[in-house]
Amino acid sequence: MRFLPVFLDTSSGVIALVGGGEAALGKLRLLRAAGAHVRWFSASADVAEEILKLTGSGRLEISIGDPLKADWSDVVAVVAAPRDGRDAKITEKIAERARRQHIPVNIVDRPDLSTFIFPAIVDRGEVVVAIGTGGASPVLARRLRELIEAVLPARIGDLAALIGRHRSRFAAVPRALSPRRFWQNVIAGPIADAVLAGHSTQAERQLVAAIDASKSAGGGDQSETVFLVGAGPGDPDLLTLRALHALADADVVFYDELVTEGVLDRARRGAERIFVGKRRGERGIGQDEINRRLVEAARAGRRVVRLKGGDPFVFGRGGEELDHLRRAGVPAVVVPGITAALGCAAEQGLPLTFRNEATKLVLITASHAADSNEIDWSGVADSQTTVVVYMGLAAAAAVRDGLIAAGRDGATPAAVLARGTRPDAQAAVGRLDALDRLAADVGEGPAILVIGEVVARSVPWQAADLEALLTQEAA
Repeated sequence: MRFLPVFLDTSSGVIALVGGGEAALGKLRLLRAAGAHVRWFSASADVAEEILKLTGSGRLEISIGDPLKADWSDVVAVVAAPRDGRDAKITEKIAERARRQHIPVNIVDRPDLSTFIFPAIVDRGEVVVAIGTGGASPVLARRLRELIEAVLPARIGDLAALIGRHRSRFAAVPRALSPRRFWQNVIAGPIADAVLAGHSTQAERQLVAAIDASKSAGGGDQSETVFLVGAGPGDPDLLTLRALHALADADVVFYDELVTEGVLDRARRGAERIFVGKRRGERGIGQDEINRRLVEAARAGRRVVRLKGGDPFVFGRGGEELDHLRRAGVPAVVVPGITAALGCAAEQGLPLTFRNEATKLVLITASHAADSNEIDWSGVADSQTTVVVYMGLAAAAAVRDGLIAAGRDGATPAAVLARGTRPDAQAAVGRLDALDRLAADVGEGPAILVIGEVVARSVPWQAADLEALLTQEAA
C-alpha cells in the first residue's frame, strides 16, 4: 500500500487548483461539494460559463496570476490537471514546488508526481467510503464504487448523524452497559432499522428512550434483538441487503427445513446454528418451544436471527413469533424476503398476473393433505384467478378435485415448481386434471402448485409446446 487513505479537513485552508478543461472541472466540482475554499488558476476562456454550472458550499476564487509565483502560504493542498504537453511541463514544476514547500500535491493521472491521489468516493453524508488502486486503475476503482453503492444503505449517513448528535448524551450518564455494546445494539437493531426505512423522527425518539433506559436500568436487564428474516426460496443471491446485514451480526441463527446451506453460509462465521424445522413424517419442535428459545436467547444477550424460507409473514408463522416476542418485551425486527410464489414463478418466466387474462392472485396453503378438503374452492374458480398453493405437493389430487368440483375447467394450465431457484429446481407443466401426475414427476419438495391461464406463458409450457410441435413434424 503506497497511498495511505486519509480524510482532509477542507476548512483548514485553501486548495489551489491549477489547469482547465474537463479534468480540472471534475476536481473543482468534487472540492466544492466537500465545502473546500478553492483558488483556481485557469487560463480557460470558458471559465465564466462553467462557473455558472457549479454547485457546492465552498468558496471559489479565480486567479489570473502565475501559480508558480503565487503566494501559497495559506494553501493546504495543490491539485493540477494538465490538458496538453505544454501544461504537463508546468504541472511538473508545480509538483516540484509543492514538494519543496511540503504541501500535499495531486497531479491528475500522474501518481508518480503526486503525494496524494483522489479515490473513488461513495458519499452518504456523514459516511464516506474511499476506494483507491494506487492510481493504477481508476476504472477499477469506479467499478468497486458502483458495487459498494449498491450494497451500502442510502440512509446510512442519516444513522451516523443521529448517533453523532447523541454520543455526548450517552457518555454523560452512568451505566453498566458498555458503550460498544450499546451502540452495537443501536446500529444493528430497531433504531437503525427505523432510520434506514426513512422514519428519522421515530428513530430519534427511540434512541433518546434507549439512552434514558440505560441510565435507569444500568443496561443489565435489556434483551437483545430478534430478527425475523425471510431467506427467500433458496438462492442465496436473492437475500435482501437487510437480511445480509442481520445475518452478518447474528450470534445465533434458528433456521427451518426450507433454508438452504448457501443461505446459512451468509451468516457470521462464529454464529451458532440451531435447526428448529419440521420435516414431513417426522416429529418436529413445536411452535411454543421455538418461541421460548427465541426469548431465552435474546434475554441471554445474544443477537438472534430467526431464518425462515420465503417470507416470514407468508405461511411462515412469523406473525405468531412476532406477537410472542412483543408480549415478552423482546425487541423484534421483521426483515421481509422473496416469497416462494414470486421467486419460483419468476425463475420459470411465469407471470402470476397478466392484463385482461389474470387479474387476481390467491395464495393458499395445504400443508396437510386433509386441509385441502376444508378449503372453499368456489372463491378461486374464476378463470381470471391465478391460484398458488403452498406446501401442496402431497395434496395435489385433493387440490385438483376441489378446484374442478368448484367449476374450474380441468383443461386449465397448471404447474408444479419444485425446489425453485436452487440448482436442482424442476418444473412440470400440464392440465389441472393431471395435477397429481405432475406432482409425482418433480419428486420431493419443497414445491408450489400454480393453476391459471398464465402458466401457458411460462418458459416450461412454451418449451413443451415446441417439443410437441417438433414431434408432430417428425412424425
